[in-house]
Formats: sequence, C-alpha cells, structure tokens
Amino acid sequence: MSERAGIQCLIFDFDGTLAETEEAHRNAFNKAFNSNKLNWYWDQHIYKKLLQIAGGKERIDFYNKSFSSNSKQISSKDIEEIDLQKTKFYSQSVSQGLVQLRPGIRELLEKAKCNKKKIAISTSTSRENVTLLLKSCLNKNPEDIFSFISTGDLVQKKKPSPDLYKLVLAEMNLMPEECLAFEDSRIGLVSAKRANIETAVNPSQYSMGDNFDEADYFLTSFLLEQFPRDLRGRLSL
Repeated sequence: MSERAGIQCLIFDFDGTLAETEEAHRNAFNKAFNSNKLNWYWDQHIYKKLLQIAGGKERIDFYNKSFSSNSKQISSKDIEEIDLQKTKFYSQSVSQGLVQLRPGIRELLEKAKCNKKKIAISTSTSRENVTLLLKSCLNKNPEDIFSFISTGDLVQKKKPSPDLYKLVLAEMNLMPEECLAFEDSRIGLVSAKRANIETAVNPSQYSMGDNFDEADYFLTSFLLEQFPRDLRGRLSL
C-alpha cells in the first residue's frame, strides 16, 4: 500500500468537535419549551436520539411529528419562534463562558495556522452560533481563523448529506485527498466520507458508543501529542 499524501486543509465540525456544546443546546431547548408553556422535556436519553437529526428547527419538527398526537402538534410558525428563543438562551450560556473549546483544539488551530495549513468549518449549525462561540472562547472573529465556514443555511441538505463538505471543497478549490475532516458523531463521519474526505473522529459526550467503523483515524483526544504517529507525520505539525 502506497504512503498517503500530506494534508493541506483541516476541516472541523463545530458542535461536539470544536466544543462540547450539546448540553448547552439541550438546556436551551428545554428553556424555550417552558417559555412557550409546551409540555416537552428533552432528557439526555431523548436528546442523544434527536442528535441523529441535524439542525435545531429540524430536530423540533421531527419530535413534533414523531412524539405528539395530531391534536397536540405545533405549527411551523411555532417551531420558528421556539428555535429563535432557544438560540437566545443558548447565546446567553455561551456569553457567560459556560461553553469552552475541547482540550487540544486551541493548540491544534494555532499550530495549523503557523504551519500555513488551510482551515475550514463544516457544520449544520448557524453562522451566528459559530461567531458567538469563537468570540467567547478565542476573542476572534471566525474569518480571522478559518478560510471558509460552511454552515447549514448555505446548503439544501444538512449532515449526513455530503453537501456541507462538498461546498468547502468547491469554495476553496480543493480535492478531497488534500483534506482531513475532524468529526465527533456518526452523521458527521458519514457526511465527510460521502464527500470522499479522510476523517478523524473523537467522540463527544453524546456520541460515545456510536459506530465509527468507516473512520480513517480514531482519536482519544485532540491533543497533538496523542495523535497516531502516522497522522502527526502527515499533518507536519
């Protein structure tokens, strides 16, 4: 088997990968339900299942149709309003410093920048959420760090569709073999692999136990010194 090429671009998922955001999201959803006097509560068990659906409004809509009787289903306008309120509650948590980057991420981004690697984001979340977290955790705007940010509002189909990753490739004029994706979940892994991009997976709180058989690398940490030796060589960091 021939030696694999060096990696020119690192593409990061956002929620769960750059930061453990999902508990803050879950709590924000529940606050929004309560504010709307909606008798819904997403515990951790339910939320883990709902994470198979990418996107906040899509998640609410799925739960609405799957777990509510027809007489108790809410309207699309209600879903929009709940999602807006949820975003407000989530933003408050991030602004209060309750969400932090995962260990090793800051150093990985800094070393990649210093070594002239291209860096991008591929995420089903909104640009606003990306900006909020990076300003809170790094005191920087996204464009100061990332060459391109592919977000859910830019594509028709979110993960596990490959569209978000294909958009990165197209906008940055890259070939799949020049890139490495960092993901934490199965739907993210499937998305990257459908775009023919090698993928390194480090499970987050809610994706422990997922099936990652297709992953090219399984990481126990985002600390560079704990990466597999061959991956460190290919990254040249």
